[in-house]
Amino acid sequence: MKKILALFIIVLPVALAGINVELDLGHLEFLRDEFDIEGSVEAGYWIYADRQPDGSYRHAQAPGEGVTCVDDVARAAILYLRLFEKSAEESHYLKAREALDFLLAMQDVDGDFFNFIFADGKINRNGPTSRKGGNWWTARGLWALSTGAWVLSQRDPSYSMELARASHKAFRVLLNYERDGLIQGYTDISSVALLGAVELYRISNDLEVLNFIKRCSGSLRSKLITDNDSIFRGLVDENAPQENVPHWHGWGSRQLEALAMTALALEDDEMLGLAADAFKDGAMLLLSAGPVYSLSGFVQLFPQIAYAAEAAISTGYTLFSITNDREIATITALLGSWFIGLNSLGQSMIGPNGEGYDGMEFSHINRNAGAESTISMLLSLERLSRLPDEYEKYFSGTIELLTPAKVIEAEAMRTGLSEVDTFQGTGISGNASLKVSGVFSLRESVALPPVPYSAFAGVGNVQTGPVSFTLRLGESRSEVTLSIARNSIFKVGGITGTGQDSTLTLGGKVGSGSFDLDQLVFLPDLIALYIPESDETLVLNHRAVPGYEEGMTALPGRIVSTERKIVQVPTVAVDLIENLDQVHLDLRALFDNDGLATADERKSSNFDNPQGIFGASYPAQELEKSLIDGRLEISGVEFAITTKGRDNMRLTGQAVTFVPEVFSRICILGSANHGDYTGQAMLVYEDGTTQNISVSFSDWCGGPSMGEDIAFTFPSRYDNTGNIERIKCMLYYRCIETLDRPLKTIVFPQIPNVHIFAITLRRK
Repeated sequence: MKKILALFIIVLPVALAGINVELDLGHLEFLRDEFDIEGSVEAGYWIYADRQPDGSYRHAQAPGEGVTCVDDVARAAILYLRLFEKSAEESHYLKAREALDFLLAMQDVDGDFFNFIFADGKINRNGPTSRKGGNWWTARGLWALSTGAWVLSQRDPSYSMELARASHKAFRVLLNYERDGLIQGYTDISSVALLGAVELYRISNDLEVLNFIKRCSGSLRSKLITDNDSIFRGLVDENAPQENVPHWHGWGSRQLEALAMTALALEDDEMLGLAADAFKDGAMLLLSAGPVYSLSGFVQLFPQIAYAAEAAISTGYTLFSITNDREIATITALLGSWFIGLNSLGQSMIGPNGEGYDGMEFSHINRNAGAESTISMLLSLERLSRLPDEYEKYFSGTIELLTPAKVIEAEAMRTGLSEVDTFQGTGISGNASLKVSGVFSLRESVALPPVPYSAFAGVGNVQTGPVSFTLRLGESRSEVTLSIARNSIFKVGGITGTGQDSTLTLGGKVGSGSFDLDQLVFLPDLIALYIPESDETLVLNHRAVPGYEEGMTALPGRIVSTERKIVQVPTVAVDLIENLDQVHLDLRALFDNDGLATADERKSSNFDNPQGIFGASYPAQELEKSLIDGRLEISGVEFAITTKGRDNMRLTGQAVTFVPEVFSRICILGSANHGDYTGQAMLVYEDGTTQNISVSFSDWCGGPSMGEDIAFTFPSRYDNTGNIERIKCMLYYRCIETLDRPLKTIVFPQIPNVHIFAITLRRK
C-alpha cells in the first residue's frame, strides 16, 4: 500500500490537541431562521445581516434574489458536519441534519437545485443567481450532501442512504454540463464539483464517479500555471476555454484542495506533490498581498473577503492533513491570521459575537456580517483548530509582514514628458489607465524593503509590436523587450528595494502604435514575517534568493526593515466666520477631497475612490441652486459651503483649535462613502473638560440610518467618467448640544470614509 493511503486516517475525525481557536457560533445562530419553502418549513440562514448604529444587526435579503439560499446553507451543513466529526455532539448533528434537509427541499425531481427562496416562501425559479442549470449551487449541494452521506453513515444509516441517492442525482445533473472534464468549462466550479464527487466515491465506489474524478482532476492539472515568471505561478487558470490569457479569483478557488483529495482517492503521489508545491508557490502572492479578489489584466486587491481566505486556508489544511508538511501548516496558520489582524488595516475581521465581517476595502472594513462571510470565517477557524499546537504562534494578529506586495496605479505616476494620455473607464483598476506610445518615463516614490522584488505590468488594449521596458530603483536596474498580450499581466523586470523612500522609474519605448498601462505590481521574491512572540523572522524562500536558505527558515530578530513615513496629523488653528448668532469654522486649510463637482470638474472629482485618482461625485450645480451667499440653510442652521476645488475633509484624526467661546450647540454637515460609519469626535473645553459627540454618517447614496437628518438631496451623481448616473445621493447633518463653558478644540477620529463639508457653531 502506498504511503499516501497510510496517511488517509489523518483527515478523519481525530481528537488532537490543536491551535487554541475560539469558535463562536452566536452570530450564526442569529442568522438561523425557519423558512416556509412552499409549504415545507425548513431551517436556513439569512443571506445578509446589516449592522445598525448601536452595533446590533438586522436581517436583510438580497433584493431580487431572496432571503436564504442553497449556497450558504450548504456551507453551514459542511461546517456542522465537520464539528460533529470532531466532537460527536448531538447539537452539531441536529444542525447538520436540518441544513441537509433544507438542501433536499430545494432539490428538484431531476436532481438539480434552485438556489434562493423569496420572503413569501416561493422558490426563485427564474433569477440568474437561482435558476437550475448545473451552477455553483448544484456543485455545492452535491458536496454537502455527499459529505453528509459519508459523515453520518454510522450515526444515521438510513438518512445517509437518502443523502447518497440525492447526491447521485445531483452528480448526474453536473455531468450534463461537463466540457473537456470541466463543469461549464471552468476550473473554479469544477473544483467544488470534484470535492463532492470524491466524497460520493468514498461511499459508493461508483465507476462513473471515478471516471469523472480522473477526467476532472486531469483537466485541473492541465490548467495549473507553473511558469516561474508568471504572477499566476501556483494558481489554476479559471478563464473561459476560448481565452488565451489567465484569469483567477480568490473566492471559490478550491482547485488545489480538490487535487489533494483526488490524490488521496487515487493514490497518486505525483498529483499530491504537484498540489503541495503549487500551494507554496501561490502563497507568495496571498501572504504578501492578502486574499486578493482577482487577477486578470490587473490585480484587484479589494474587497478581500472571508470566502477567498477560507478557500486558501481549507486547501492548506487538507494538504497538511495528508502530507504532514510543516511549511504547509505554517503557511496555513499565517493565512488564517488575516482574520485577526495580519492584514493591510491591522484590524480583526471577526466581531465580538462571532460575526464574520463582509469584507475589507482599501481604507475600511465592511462590518455587515451575512451568512457567506460568517460561515466562511467559521469554516476557516474550524480547519485551523485542527493544526497541532506547535503552529499556534503563527496564528496571531501581532505578526508583522516585512515584505508586502506593492500595487501602483499607472495613472497616478509622474509622467513628465512621456508620450502618454490618461483616460477613464470601467473594467480597469482605479477607473483609469495610461495610453502609452513612443518614449515614456514614469516615476513614483516607493519604499520597498531591501529584498528582491519581481515587477509586473498590467495592460488593457494593446496595438503595438514588441515594447522595451527599463526598470530602475536605487542601484538596481533591469531591461527587457517583450511582445505583450491584451488584458494581461506580465513580468517587466526585477529590482531590489532600498528600505527607504526612493524614486522608481519605469521607462521604455513603443516602436509604433500604443498600449494601455493600468498597473505596476511588485511581489517580493521571498516572504519575511516578524514573529514577536519568539523574536524571530520567518523566511519563505521559493525563488532561490541568494543569502537565504531555500524553503522555510527562522532567523533571530527582525532581519528586514523599511524606513516608515511618519504622517503628522495636523492640529490647525482655524478662523471663526461670523454670521449673526452663528459662526462657521473655516476648514478650507484641512480640505483634502473634491466631492462636489462643478461642470468643469466632473471628470476629475473623486468623492468615493481613495485607491484611485478618479471617482464618483456630487453634482455641485444642483446644490448651488439652493445656496445663498455660499450658505445652505436647513431648519435655521446655516452651513458655509465651498463648491470649487477641494470642498471637504476625510476624517483622519485631525484637530482644529479656535478662539475659546461659549456655544450652545454644534452642527456638522457630512456624509460617508462605501457604507455607514460610526465614530465620535472629542470636544475640548478651555477648562480641560471633554465631551464626545457623534460624527456618524450614512452612505451618501443610501439614505439616513445613523440618526442624522437629510440636509440636501441630489437627484443624480456623476460617475467616475463624469457621466450622469440617475442615483439619488444626499448630504446629511446632525446637531449636538454643547456644554456651558468655552469650547476651544475639536479632535476628530480616524474614519477616512467619513467626509465633513462644514461645521457651524451656535452662540449661546
